[in-house]
Amino acid sequence: MADEIIEIGEDVEVDIVLDESGMPIGAIVDDLIVATGAGGTVIDETIDVLDADGNLVLEDEIVSVFDADGNLLAVEETVTTID
Repeated sequence: MADEIIEIGEDVEVDIVLDESGMPIGAIVDDLIVATGAGGTVIDETIDVLDADGNLVLEDEIVSVFDADGNLLAVEETVTTID
């Protein structure tokens, strides 16, 4: 187990949301983390929705687990709204 190599990669995308006059009213941040080893892959994607002040309004996290053959073993989604 100590000699198993695990590769981890991350990709973050930020999109600014504008109103009809072109003023920023929020942002959407999509953070994707992928960890792959001989036993399979774990994918963790978190999408955050922010208001114009940068406050977190909503978070959607999806974690997917695949075996070494690429078969989906489990998926869990958690959606959290911030009041």
